[in-house]
Order: sequence, then structure tokens, then C-alpha cells
Amino acid sequence: YVDPATILNLGIDKLGIQDIRYAKEKELKLKLLPLAKEIDKQNVVLYVLPKFISKDNILYSVENENNGVLVKAAFADEQFFYGKGAGGHPTGSAVLSDIAALRYGYRYEYKKHLDTNVLTYSTDYELNVYLRYQDEQILDQIQFTHIKERFYGEDFKYVIGRINLQEIIKNRDLIHQDGNFIAEID
Repeated sequence: YVDPATILNLGIDKLGIQDIRYAKEKELKLKLLPLAKEIDKQNVVLYVLPKFISKDNILYSVENENNGVLVKAAFADEQFFYGKGAGGHPTGSAVLSDIAALRYGYRYEYKKHLDTNVLTYSTDYELNVYLRYQDEQILDQIQFTHIKERFYGEDFKYVIGRINLQEIIKNRDLIHQDGNFIAEID
């Protein structure tokens, strides 16, 4: 069990017109994506971040009320599931299914995990990010392992670089202030 409060979960509420313009200029789309990934035989990383994705990413074409899930499995390779995730009919169907499950005492279980090694939640994971910021001092407080690109424009500034997930979590409140926006980038 992982306490949801310990998982990084940053949404798109700080998204600005500058970020949308950046995406258009680079022919990218911005999606809010969760990640659950086994990083080695003992550790798993979990987080939710906006992500700029390119045209060659299968999630690029997922739009509006639709959801897409990309699953990579040891023996099944990659599988992609696509379908309605919002709206009256999908929501009604999910609620009805849950009510029926409660009525018949059905419980959702996944018993295969009992036969496997226990994975540990880890935040020691490097990712590529785009960070738009307002105050230059933010770069003195957030430690990037590598900065690939810096941009200073008339109405905004950003950096693109590698950063450890632990550093984002440690500086979550600073990163999530008005005038700042962070997104993972392909």
C-alpha cells in the first residue's frame, strides 16, 4: 500500500497561454498523465504530471472525453486501451456496475500479487521536464541534474532539463506557485 498523499500529483491548473504556445511551436500536445512503472526488480515509481507528447506517441490522438491506457507487460509487450472516460453513458455504466458489485458482495481483487515479490515505492527517478517560471531565483532553489535548454522571452522564461523526482516533491509548493508550470517532456 502506498499512501496517496506521498505520490506527486500536479495538475494543469497552472497552465498558461505561454505553455500552449510552446506546445504549438514544437508540434506537441499536453496531456495529464499518471505513471506507474517498475524501475527495477524491487522498486516502482508513481506520479501524476502534465506531459508534452509528440506525434509519434500513441497517446497523442487521445482527445476530449476519451482515455487511453498504455500497458507494457513482460510477455505481452505493449497494449493500448482506448475508450470513453467521461460523459453520461460511461459514468452511468461505471456507477451501475459498482452498485451491482456492492449488491452481490463482489470485491475487486488481484490475487496474483500474493505470489510475487513486494515492490517498494521509490522517488529516486530521473525525468525530463519543462519548467516555466516567473522568478529567476527558483533556479537557485531547484537542483537540476542537467539543463538542456534555457529560454528568456519577453513574457516568460523556461528551462528544459533532467531532474530527480525527489527534487520535484521536495519543492512541490515552490513549483506549484502562480507563474510557474512544470510538465514532463518526451
